[in-house]
Amino acid sequence: MEKRVDAAFEAEFEDGRFGRLAAIRLKPNQDLVEGVEGAAAEAGIACGVVRAAVGSLVDAALGYGEGEGASVVTVEGPGIEILTLAGELRPDAEGRPRAFLQGTISDSDAKVYGGEFLRGANPICITLELVLQEWIPDSAA
Repeated sequence: MEKRVDAAFEAEFEDGRFGRLAAIRLKPNQDLVEGVEGAAAEAGIACGVVRAAVGSLVDAALGYGEGEGASVVTVEGPGIEILTLAGELRPDAEGRPRAFLQGTISDSDAKVYGGEFLRGANPICITLELVLQEWIPDSAA
């Protein structure tokens, strides 16, 4: 992985290619982050990206910011709509997929929130359908 540093930002670039697609349905009360990880593991995808998603949450917890300025916002449902969902999967030290998911949600009053979906705090309401695409880094070949 190549790391390029600029005065304004830091970015990492990784050579590789896209692989298989997996269409996944998560069921009620599964946690969003843990459910994506489990489905990816079942599909044999340790590294990948979220291509599309549609669904709802019972309640939601989003984090944003870093360090001392980090904050968590909780949104009580039921019926929290997921407006956008993006993110990636990377393997942990044991090779299991770990999801890093960000997005926007809307509560029943149409108030919009955004941030990183926190593990264990975002239960699926009815269902969540998503498409994952495998990423195969050149370093894995």
